[in-house]
Amino acid sequence: MSDFIRNREGKILGRETSDGWMRDGTGRLVAKYDKGDSRTRTREGLIVGSGDLRELELGKQTDK
Repeated sequence: MSDFIRNREGKILGRETSDGWMRDGTGRLVAKYDKGDSRTRTREGLIVGSGDLRELELGKQTDK
């Protein structure tokens, strides 16, 4: 099951997948949250920070 994130016009900006990944509107992987160590990582595996920061990373992708 996926949860979609939409803007005010209804355009899909991203979606959260059941395995912890955040994908952007085109389906590209953005970031993954690991509940085990409570860290968010980019698709390259770099640690972004503690806690669930997937939406923050999605915002960085959509600002470009």
